[in-house]
Amino acid sequence: MEQTDTINENNATENDNTYNSNATMKASPSKEYSGSLIEDTSGTKSQKDTTYDSTMKGVNEKDHDLSDDGKSLLYAHASSNFPMKTIDRLVDDIICDISYITDFNTTNSDPIGNSRGLLRISPLLYSHKRQNMDSYAVGSFVDQISLQTKYEFKSVTCPEYNKINVYYGILVNPNLSLKDQDQVIDVPFYHLKISVKTRPYLETRMKQVGVTHYHLIDNLHEFDEPDFPEFDKKHPALIDHAIYVSNDTNRIILIEIFESEFLSPEDTASFKKENIMLRYQEAQNRLGTLLSDTIVSPADCFNTMFKIFRGPLNRRNPEDPIRTIDRDNISLNTHINPEWLVSKYNFVLNEQKDENTGEISREYEPPELSTYMDDPKVRLLRDTYIRRCMELAFRGQLAIKVARKDELEANTKTRNALNSLHTQFSISPLYQVSGESNSLRFLNSESHSPLDINFHFINLSIKGYYSDRDIIRNYETLISLDHENIGIYYDALAYISNAKGAYQLVAYCGKQNIVGKEALDTALRIFKIDPTETNIADMDEKLLLSIYKHETHNGDVSSHIDLKNAARILAKYKQSDLLKFYVDYEPYTVIEQAYRTLEIDESVDDDIVQTAYSIKINDAPGLMIDCNRALYTIAIHKRSMSLLNFLVCQCPLFEEFYSPEKYSYQDALNLLQVNENANDEVILNVFQQRWNNESITEPDRLLNLKAALTKLGIEKRSKLIDHFLKTGTIDPNCLPPENWPTGLNNIGNTCYLNSLLQYYFSIAPLREYILGYQNTIQDFESNTNILKKKRRIGGREVSDNEVERSIQFTYQLRDLFRSMIYSKSRCVTPTHELAYLAFAPSNVEVEFEITSTSVDDQIRNKDEGCDTKVFSNSISPSEEDVSGIVQSNDELSNLIEINDTDYDMLQEEKQKKIEIKSDIASSNKVAKISFDQLENALEMGRQQDVTECIGNVLYQLESASEPISLDDEFEQYDLIKNLFYGKTKQEIKPINDSMRIRAKYERFLSLLVNVSDHPRDIYDALDSSFQDEFLNMDEYGDVKRTVSITSLPTILQVQIQRVYYDRERFMPFKSIDPVRFTDKLFMDRYVESDNEELLNKKIETTKMKEQLRSLKERQKELLKRNESGLSRKEAFMETIKFLKSDSLEQQGIEVKEKEELEVNLNNLIVNMNNELSSIYNEINILENKITHQFDAFQDVEYTLFAVFIHRGEASYGHYWIYIKDPNDTGIWRKYNDETVTEVSESEVFNFTEGNTATPYFLVFVKEEDKKGIEPLKRILEVPEIEKLD
Repeated sequence: MEQTDTINENNATENDNTYNSNATMKASPSKEYSGSLIEDTSGTKSQKDTTYDSTMKGVNEKDHDLSDDGKSLLYAHASSNFPMKTIDRLVDDIICDISYITDFNTTNSDPIGNSRGLLRISPLLYSHKRQNMDSYAVGSFVDQISLQTKYEFKSVTCPEYNKINVYYGILVNPNLSLKDQDQVIDVPFYHLKISVKTRPYLETRMKQVGVTHYHLIDNLHEFDEPDFPEFDKKHPALIDHAIYVSNDTNRIILIEIFESEFLSPEDTASFKKENIMLRYQEAQNRLGTLLSDTIVSPADCFNTMFKIFRGPLNRRNPEDPIRTIDRDNISLNTHINPEWLVSKYNFVLNEQKDENTGEISREYEPPELSTYMDDPKVRLLRDTYIRRCMELAFRGQLAIKVARKDELEANTKTRNALNSLHTQFSISPLYQVSGESNSLRFLNSESHSPLDINFHFINLSIKGYYSDRDIIRNYETLISLDHENIGIYYDALAYISNAKGAYQLVAYCGKQNIVGKEALDTALRIFKIDPTETNIADMDEKLLLSIYKHETHNGDVSSHIDLKNAARILAKYKQSDLLKFYVDYEPYTVIEQAYRTLEIDESVDDDIVQTAYSIKINDAPGLMIDCNRALYTIAIHKRSMSLLNFLVCQCPLFEEFYSPEKYSYQDALNLLQVNENANDEVILNVFQQRWNNESITEPDRLLNLKAALTKLGIEKRSKLIDHFLKTGTIDPNCLPPENWPTGLNNIGNTCYLNSLLQYYFSIAPLREYILGYQNTIQDFESNTNILKKKRRIGGREVSDNEVERSIQFTYQLRDLFRSMIYSKSRCVTPTHELAYLAFAPSNVEVEFEITSTSVDDQIRNKDEGCDTKVFSNSISPSEEDVSGIVQSNDELSNLIEINDTDYDMLQEEKQKKIEIKSDIASSNKVAKISFDQLENALEMGRQQDVTECIGNVLYQLESASEPISLDDEFEQYDLIKNLFYGKTKQEIKPINDSMRIRAKYERFLSLLVNVSDHPRDIYDALDSSFQDEFLNMDEYGDVKRTVSITSLPTILQVQIQRVYYDRERFMPFKSIDPVRFTDKLFMDRYVESDNEELLNKKIETTKMKEQLRSLKERQKELLKRNESGLSRKEAFMETIKFLKSDSLEQQGIEVKEKEELEVNLNNLIVNMNNELSSIYNEINILENKITHQFDAFQDVEYTLFAVFIHRGEASYGHYWIYIKDPNDTGIWRKYNDETVTEVSESEVFNFTEGNTATPYFLVFVKEEDKKGIEPLKRILEVPEIEKLD
């Protein structure tokens, strides 16, 4: 006999000595006795125990000369036995068997008539009832020292090879509601015994791959019967049993379920408090001893009886001393009826007379159980004792749980004794004893799926983790054993195929070519079609498809599985390629599944998706449909034209079912809802609106829109539409200039200035203000004379020179914006004066002169060596674009000739326009800037941080603006403040004096977030900026510093700090860690609030983040590598390899306890793996909770509309900006100097690791103000000569 589990031996020692102080140790001439049992036995047997005598008589007399070589299959034809079940099915049968018997009043029984359970019946008979059955908990002893409940024996007939493992457990309904200890004895407890015989020789040579099939057998082979001597089908306590044998190695699993060991009314009554008290009083009267006032509870009785029955079990051999119980033992007489030891429990009452005193002592002697290996009758009795101990232990622990406080305090000894018994409720031991380690691995690593108790899964005896091959093998085995129910098994297989979404199973089902009437009728009912009133043969496939789409859209995920299964059946019956294709290639309901299929991250670009698809198809051609579904899902999720094009190329079926030829020209117009006279730009605009903004209720909606647009493009022979269909973006070269934003030429290190100017241009209120700017320095001085000495911007006064410079800068910006609106060119060039004034710090004085040569003219003079005309800083360059008057000689020569009268009329009209324009205020001053100054400024721009340039630009715009009002500190309030500035509140709260709160208010232009802490997303980064801090201040002592937002701007700017200084290398470096963000930002959690729920959420989040930080630090510590580049785990593994090698022996070095060291290292590795796995799971759970912590707080909503990008390193690189058109087509455009192109959202939201093109400035607009974002503003006037024509 060998123990399978051990635990601290002290538990057993402590419990055995519990009653030593109350017992007298006696000696017998014939036997050796030691100690007090509170576990004694007697010679009288209970009626139940004596019932087996005749049954077991002669078991030892069987011919034990029978021999089994252990190498032959004793059940060669077991695979033809029915039912067949897997270990998972058997385990589930075990935990549901009692519920099936008691709750469903079953009448099923075998010929013997003592089994009404489900262990030996086909799953078809109970699969539909499974969801209504209670799953009983399986209780086990983990501690095999306190009570051994797991045994291993050598086979009697083949001790060399075969072995038997035995497991004892408890079955109890976990849905208990107890209020008092008196109720514990009324709880039904059942006993489980599993005996498994394995044949290792066959296991190593004939074990089949995959899930093992077990087949029911009625009787054991004659070579196996001696190994199960205590098994008796007629055992009076046996409720249900079954014998299963595996078809490959003939592994035997014998399952027995017994009723409670304490069922009689007198047993039940003896544990009630009322009877315990009577017994207590009787003991006091009989023994004549004043007993203590300690309250005796049912838990005390359970504990005492547990020790009584455990005593004989602890004897290992007959030579060990026998521990008896004094007949007058107080605990014995108060906790149980001592006479039962003889009448019920096989104890013997011995009497001894002391020769010296003549006193007679009486002691209860327990039965001899240590000879159970040789005597089957003893083994039967030992089984009974084990079951009694287990039941008493679990009842005792249950009593402790429901005991009142005073009952627990009255006898802590009992409570400690019972709680020290290491028990557990788990089905893992059932897998362990059966040797099914593979199933146990899945049991421990995966959560249970609700589908596991679906009747289809039960009918095929499978679970969700089974491979496609195992499912098919189960199906084929069952239809061969139970052919008359092949339709049921086929329905189950089809359902499982759809539930798992595995194409291999779907393909296998398709080859079966079976559609039963029941399946067909069920499919029609799922489609809400009455099969009795409808002829399915007359129904059109398109009608069925429309019904499927409608039901899919309105149903839930669980019903979708049934719907999909029904659609496959109908497609098969109708032989509909369309319906079959739609169901086969229907996108995944969860986008993550698509990315997992292609083994890529959600943040990758379209080209990476295509590459991953191609690799996956090459590596696993059998997964082509799964990969196509994944690609289709991602394409729809991203609304990516390029991915849909790629899908059509890779899977011609999509071209077949969504061909533009299926539409007429009018059908295509109707689908897109455009007029037949609409031009290409209008058609594309409508298409983009529907493509980007329309909710996708049907997965193929985008494919149908694409097919309709393709049809229109073919009919109209449109290059614009053709280019869009190929790339998913609009080619600006195919559009008139007025339909596309204007680019800006780079005049030297001005790429980020260009980005900034495009950004400001897209903000309509700011742009309109600048376009309408008419102030001169004289107007400003006369209008603001009262305020000019008081007003402050950014906390400082504004000098006259700064005002003049700012006015000139605003004129330059006004001229540029006009050029961007009215120019016919696709790009315009900012003036060098504008660049200089933007880059040069605002406090740098700039001289202006009335008549001079502009910097641009100086550059042209320098480059061309000729004189140029001096232009003022007002509207001169853009005046050409606005009026459309100036034409090149070539253009004029191509115009139609006109007469002198017409020409004079045109000149008069032009003069009127010029006069109108002259009404707009302008400056006749230009900046007095040398070429060298400009070069220095441009170099300064290259080195400048973008926020410095933003500060310069906005400061000058404010300086050139008249204040709307001044605050108490004379800070100017104007349009710039209204658009871009918010206000924060910083509070210093002393910990010990909550009344002394100091508050400080500050304006902010942008919120700064750091990537140095590796934030998971933009919220995580912002949280760090607004998290509470605990500081120590000289004035207040320990304080808490809080920061919140009291006023939010219309335009919220978030700067991502990426440049840091490397103190070791003495140089700056750029962090390219991705910071995830979406097109929405909710600021509720950062705004000052007295909402208790929100405040509590913030506190919870802080605690979770601290927990998360600790977990990540521990994870980092475990994964840290040493000087040799090895992690801790790798170092342990290398050490084990080194110890296993003979390197040390060759050097004459002897390592003591080498094997023990290897075992310890392996244990360390296992523990480390378990800890890392646990940490990983905890991190995932915490991060998910944090992500959704504020989902209920989404009132303060911002929408992303601009993303500044820097590609390169800290000291060099290139800038561009993405700007969204939120009110028109919803498209994103990339403004890269003179080039403006449309881009996909995936390019904007690209969070790929290692990408040096990183966002460094994010701009959001309040949701209610997003109409003020207007990136496209073009007005091109037709020249007057062309109008006349």
